[in-house]
Amino acid sequence: MLKITIHDSADELRFRLEGRLSGAWVGELRQCWQTAASITHGRRTLLDLREVDFVDPEGQSLMADMYRKGVRLVAVTPLIQSLVEEISHTPGCGTVEEKPARRADALAFPDTSGHSPRTL
Repeated sequence: MLKITIHDSADELRFRLEGRLSGAWVGELRQCWQTAASITHGRRTLLDLREVDFVDPEGQSLMADMYRKGVRLVAVTPLIQSLVEEISHTPGCGTVEEKPARRADALAFPDTSGHSPRTL
């Protein structure tokens, strides 16, 4: 099961996920994201994965698609951090930035510079 909560503010659209990103839930998240993407009007979009405990290959593919389209990925558990790092080191994707924050969140930012990915 996956719970998707959308937090919509003036400067940010955040998808907060809780549970397992797998099976039919991947399609549900894709539909939510595509619908919301049409109204973001330049605001940053974040995929908050702090409460996700499993991602299947289809979910990983969606995360990579979202990342390539400019969505920032927020991860905290070692499993999800490793998936985010793998996605961000895919050629043409971007970088991972470790930031000292609550629960040592790892943030992945799409690379719009055209340079090779690197870890900060």
